[in-house]
Amino acid sequence: MTETFATQGKRMYFNVHFSMGSLFPHMDAGHGELPITTGDGTTTVTARFIKGVDKRATITKGWSDFFRRTHMNEGQAYAFGFKCTSKGLHLIVYSI
Repeated sequence: MTETFATQGKRMYFNVHFSMGSLFPHMDAGHGELPITTGDGTTTVTARFIKGVDKRATITKGWSDFFRRTHMNEGQAYAFGFKCTSKGLHLIVYSI
């Protein structure tokens, strides 16, 4: 986790290629909401997920809450897995 994403109040961005190829085709079903869950299922928040003007998928409101509630740390490694369901995208965050 870099300082940019580990700072309270910051947004989480995904690169353009990944956003356009893997995320944008599935975003409409979620109506701007993205459930985020820890890998062990102990913490879940609903965040706002948008298509940024810079062509990057962006998690806005809710990311800081998830970060705080899960005690994520700068310098710790995390794996992010997206799951596409009939209800839209779901993000699962694993501490590794």
